[in-house]
Amino acid sequence: MPELSKKDEDRLLRYRGQSLRLLQDAMDEIRQGRWERCEELLWGSLTLAVKGVALGRGRELDGLKAVEDFALELGQENRDRRIRESFTKLASFGETAEKVRESRIRADHLVATLEDVTGAVEKLWDMAPGGDLLSALLRGEMDGMDEPEEMDRGPLR
Repeated sequence: MPELSKKDEDRLLRYRGQSLRLLQDAMDEIRQGRWERCEELLWGSLTLAVKGVALGRGRELDGLKAVEDFALELGQENRDRRIRESFTKLASFGETAEKVRESRIRADHLVATLEDVTGAVEKLWDMAPGGDLLSALLRGEMDGMDEPEEMDRGPLR
């Protein structure tokens, strides 16, 4: 893995924080039954996680197609179905949510997609430099840390 500059380390930390916050917000939206908003948040979280792994490997990804292709590559490299299929599953999320809303199907498919994407995001951050920080965050050991003041809100920056 290439050594990261201070600027890239800061960007990676920002990506990680935003990605995890978006993932948490997606969970909150699910609890409120707002599937459309959940989908947007999951796209952002997953995109930032893939970009974080790429940054940790010294690669810049420009555009959603490059992000999706790199996710597929990572999924194949790690033999992880969740990473490999994450963007494909999210692409059909809105249509499935519509069917659930119209009560034609149960929400099981949405829950399965949510679990897969959440697992993919967690696995991706484990692969990025500092992945052990994610594990500590998930265990609640980092709750007392201050968050950076300025956050880049765009998932593709």
